[in-house]
Amino acid sequence: MSQETLIRDLMDRHENEKITYTCCTQNGCWDANCILKVRTKDGRLMAIETDDSLNANRGREDAYMTREQLNQGMVQQRPCVMGHSWKGEIDAPTRITKPLKRVGGRGHGNGHFVEISWEEAIDTIATKLKETVDLFGENSILHTHLTFFEFSSFPLNPYFKGAIASWSDHSVSGTLAGERAHLGYEPAKNVFAGQGKSLVGYEAPDLFNSKLIVLWGWDPLVGWHGSVSYYLKLAKERGAKIIVIEPRYTLSAEVLADQWIPIRPGTDTAMMLAVAQVIYEEELWDRAFVERFVEPEGFEKFRRYLMGDEDGEVKSPEWAETICAVPAETIREFARLYATSGPVHLQCHYSVSKRHYGEYAATASMLLQAMTGNIACPGGCESGSVLVTPTHFPSLPDVNAEFGRAPREFTPYVCMVNNKMAEAVTLRPKYDAGEITEEEYRFAIGCPEGSPLPNLQFVFFGNNWLNNLQDLNKRLKAALMLHFTCGLGWHINSPTVQFMDIVIPAPIHQLESTDPFHLDAKRFRTGPGGMNNYMFYCGKALDPPGEIRPVEWFWTQIANKLGIGEKYNPKLKDVPWDKWDEEVEKLYRAAYEKWIKDENGALRAVGIDLKPWAEFLKNPVIRVPIEEPFHAFKNTIGEGTEAFLTPSGKIEFYSNLVAGTDIRKRWGGKIDPIPRWRPSYMTEPPRDSYFSPRIRDYPLSMITPVSLYRDLSCHDQNPLLRDCYNHRLWISPVDAKKRGVRDNDAIEVFNEYGCVRLHAYVTSKIITGTVAMHFGAWYMPSEEKTEAMPYGMDTRGACNFLIGDVHLPHVVNSILTAGLVEVKKLGGND
Repeated sequence: MSQETLIRDLMDRHENEKITYTCCTQNGCWDANCILKVRTKDGRLMAIETDDSLNANRGREDAYMTREQLNQGMVQQRPCVMGHSWKGEIDAPTRITKPLKRVGGRGHGNGHFVEISWEEAIDTIATKLKETVDLFGENSILHTHLTFFEFSSFPLNPYFKGAIASWSDHSVSGTLAGERAHLGYEPAKNVFAGQGKSLVGYEAPDLFNSKLIVLWGWDPLVGWHGSVSYYLKLAKERGAKIIVIEPRYTLSAEVLADQWIPIRPGTDTAMMLAVAQVIYEEELWDRAFVERFVEPEGFEKFRRYLMGDEDGEVKSPEWAETICAVPAETIREFARLYATSGPVHLQCHYSVSKRHYGEYAATASMLLQAMTGNIACPGGCESGSVLVTPTHFPSLPDVNAEFGRAPREFTPYVCMVNNKMAEAVTLRPKYDAGEITEEEYRFAIGCPEGSPLPNLQFVFFGNNWLNNLQDLNKRLKAALMLHFTCGLGWHINSPTVQFMDIVIPAPIHQLESTDPFHLDAKRFRTGPGGMNNYMFYCGKALDPPGEIRPVEWFWTQIANKLGIGEKYNPKLKDVPWDKWDEEVEKLYRAAYEKWIKDENGALRAVGIDLKPWAEFLKNPVIRVPIEEPFHAFKNTIGEGTEAFLTPSGKIEFYSNLVAGTDIRKRWGGKIDPIPRWRPSYMTEPPRDSYFSPRIRDYPLSMITPVSLYRDLSCHDQNPLLRDCYNHRLWISPVDAKKRGVRDNDAIEVFNEYGCVRLHAYVTSKIITGTVAMHFGAWYMPSEEKTEAMPYGMDTRGACNFLIGDVHLPHVVNSILTAGLVEVKKLGGND
């Protein structure tokens, strides 16, 4: 075939294509709102291309850009490999395209699904909502998608009593305790409720101000999508030194690191304490910052603890070496380099904090940044949730006003921590029978004093909840005990779908609907924390297959059945599903056209080109150059307003909130006022550490990093991605040899919580004594059932079967993502 013929065929293939811009953000991207350019033709998805809203047709755009343009964040928002792979999800053979009803029992092998009409699905769910509240009270309904940060994500909760709210969250749960207790920062209050102005995120161009960047338990090239990863590479090219502290030699270590410091998982607190001890001993802290912003008595109490005045044990590098297996010389030299190289961007990430006692590691990293003056300066980092930055736009289109919902009538009670659904369900019968006290039940589920106890009986699953949190066997047991279950379904073989009584077929919301994104974020999207200088509109690219209908249309029909449609969605309550997206877009257009009137001239003042709606849709991305990138607390310290809402008004190394409050009445368990290696109230080391008594039976420390090819568990069934990787257990050659395991051998990984089967990846990229099973693989049971796996032996490698859910007497705050396991070889390699 000649070149001319090939070009002509390609041009013919793309003739008369429709181009739509949208966003593929998922709960799991967090710091990314990447832009997709979608080509469709005759109702079919033809291609997903990268952002070309500026610097079009440039392979490596920074090669064509000025230094100033990069500093201003005037860059494309390119999607990762998953963003380019949505066609695999759309066309997957496992896709659910009609409403389904479960006949027989819940769970794999206990029943089957039959197709039903939308009318039956809607009638059944509305009836069960009312029935549940009548039978079990007003705190009996859980919507699993994003019920966190003291909110309920149940869409109808403002007008229908019954839903519960929860505290903490899935991602930054381990950092929240430290932020609240030592910095006086709470996302639920500062960000969502407007109580306090401080924001703790940073924008990617601020990395150019960093002289040293420390990635502590953070693999951004795999798990932190968006501009930050790109700018880390650029910062390295501009001379910043990068150190990775991590049990694995990760992709980020390979690409970015000047030094990789291997560390035993779960021992990060010990190394951080030793770093702080060196800084105290050699008087390397930032005196000016500490004198101004740190409460002095707590600073001294922390020093006395590190110097051994409290327990006779100096937390020196030599002390830490025996714990974390990092040489004392390395720790000491790192401490000196860290303390004298400012500005330092030290980001201790979620893998460190989402484990037993992980709150202390998260807190210690924040205190290190505070004592060196790096917590609130250009090029520094708060090292906690680091998610939110202010927008650079004077205003944004007010879409909520166009929808015209009625004011909230009810606010759900905060009845538990967000990851304790299983305990709330399985322990309730024991409480009702008098086998446990009300106080014990409250502590076990994190039900705050003053809130009513939940009686959780109706769960609407908005995501793959039964696969994605710890102690899966306990969660599956809880799902079987519920009065009614339903939810959104994309794939028939989803573990969570198999436990639903009614399944609502869901669109791929980025491409097939006008539905909002997570946290009810409308389809005018702004940049995330890492680059908050752009705004764009996410259009609907194509119709979904079969009888799939918009999720918001579904909730509006439920609201109508419950008699609250006029309150929930007054302008759309009578719109038929086939006209829905058209009418929704009219509301977005109305909001946009009011916005571009720019009556005070603020938009034009920052250089925004205000185009008519039709012209805007051709390239629906607006950018504002960043004059000075945001860093943590810039909007409060920089403006002279109160930054730290602690009792003292300063950063507290010794938390007066914790010391003066019975934390159990809110957080279930206890926590110490300073980060300690051995908490005062615990009699044993962490259950997932090398020092736990469990190590005798389960001698391998398992970590569960996220995958390059899955967004949490999304895309696990995507055929375009499944062929790109092998989901196998990382194990060191030393540990493999001890067990007679060779590369790609079939193995069994087990402990007292469960057992999974998969294949081995023998590699020197992981330290001895540690194994890694990537998070997000879907539970695939066989017919074999055992005492450890009563719902069927897992044949895929779903890591959460191996992670316990024991917190108490420690706080119940954190999601847990690590455990102790043993590995044995199975016969043959099948």
